Amino acid sequence: MAKTHSSLPQRPFSYSMRSCAQAGIQHLRPAMSCAAALKRIALECLRQLMANTPNICGGNDPEPIHQGRVAIRRLRAALKTFAPLIRGRKWKTIADDLKWLAGIFGKARDLDVLALETLPAIQAGLSSEIMKPVLAALNDARQDGRAACCVALSSRRWRTLPTRLLDGLTSLPPSHLDNLPRFASHALKRQRADMRKLWKQKRHAAEQLHELRKQGKNLRYAIEFFSDLELDGAHKHFLSKLRGLLQALGDYNDAVTAREWCRHIEPEGLRALLEQRLDERASLAEAKMLSL
Repeated sequence: MAKTHSSLPQRPFSYSMRSCAQAGIQHLRPAMSCAAALKRIALECLRQLMANTPNICGGNDPEPIHQGRVAIRRLRAALKTFAPLIRGRKWKTIADDLKWLAGIFGKARDLDVLALETLPAIQAGLSSEIMKPVLAALNDARQDGRAACCVALSSRRWRTLPTRLLDGLTSLPPSHLDNLPRFASHALKRQRADMRKLWKQKRHAAEQLHELRKQGKNLRYAIEFFSDLELDGAHKHFLSKLRGLLQALGDYNDAVTAREWCRHIEPEGLRALLEQRLDERASLAEAKMLSL
């Protein structure tokens, strides 16, 4: 009988921790079943996430939030790539919980990027006195973002998520999907086709570019997951181009996110100046992605 949520232990799942752990390599083998490949990928993503969460509430280092967010993105990408193997309400709940956690980590990470990368790049010529209120407000927002992460990590929703994920991975039903290289090739071709279709629309509104970036990240992670398999070399060649596109899309997203935050800045003259500089950064990033 499948376990119910009420029967799960109410304690955080434990891994051996190391500070700011980065993603590891899964080393898939062509002879592995698709279910075994999913387990190996998902467990590595979970290890990375669990290794970083204890450090989020214990200081101001932005890297644990960054690496935790990467782990969540990779895990969500894995579940989407292997969607034919994981159906039903249990997996939908897990996917919804990961989306919830990704949103909280994402907001905190966006504020860290604004404070540590975007704002320093556009404040040339502005005195520390002029920028003091802006930096103070941003620091408060970053503290709020980190506090939101800590609240999420203390919730039952998070505490039970790793165990529910492990329970799902250890009880995958039999599947006809046993040829891992064939499954990987079809999955990558499908994701590339979806991304190409979105790119060819050529509207390039902010919402479209945001969706393009999400699809691109999922595809990048999928290619990396399957990198040890003997697949069509075109996928690996495409990966280098995809990374360049994702860099441009990331720069564009950072500028748009920063502009949204800056609309509350006072005085109006400072706000207008920062918004102008952010618009210029967004335009440069868009021109770069169009040239790829």
